[in-house]
Amino acid sequence: MSFSYDRRVPDPVVVDVVSIEGLPIGSNGSRRAVVRWSDGTTGEALRWFDDEVLFSEGDLLGKTQAQLRNLHFTRDRDHLQADG
Repeated sequence: MSFSYDRRVPDPVVVDVVSIEGLPIGSNGSRRAVVRWSDGTTGEALRWFDDEVLFSEGDLLGKTQAQLRNLHFTRDRDHLQADG
């Protein structure tokens, strides 16, 4: 019989978008999304350049950090391939 002493804790998901903020010139990105996670914490979920990709509140809600990284990668790749 195999078991673990530690119960698996699900990865937090975005439950609320607190703000979409512009970033100062020279930052690594021009926008960032600040969200509330299902574990009660608040923090940055994504950072992007708004002339390359677009995100809306509906894109973020219900997603884990890993899913958001994958979404960002996919949109960024699609943007780069469309330019080439």
